[in-house]
Amino acid sequence: MFKSEKENLFLSYCATTHDFASKDKTVEETVSSAKSWLLRLLENRLAYKDLQNYGWEVTENSAKLPIFVDKKLVRLTEKIHSVKISNPIIVTIDVELPKAQKSL
Repeated sequence: MFKSEKENLFLSYCATTHDFASKDKTVEETVSSAKSWLLRLLENRLAYKDLQNYGWEVTENSAKLPIFVDKKLVRLTEKIHSVKISNPIIVTIDVELPKAQKSL
């Protein structure tokens, strides 16, 4: 996550969910947006193949995410947003694994 001087918003990119749409006026609001997207993906982990396509290992009772090092996260975020980030904000989002929806 980083503060965009151009848009005066915090922009983020989550490599594990391919979420580059989360942005808001504060770090907390941006994290909340990213967390909502993560929970939606986790709830639908059996109905959709998105998480598996992103490198996750999922079952009805578990979800194991791929691991990225901080340097790679920053590099991917710079690439997605076409900027050079000088002060990255690395945020870990922890959630309880929601019950999997078997169908839509």
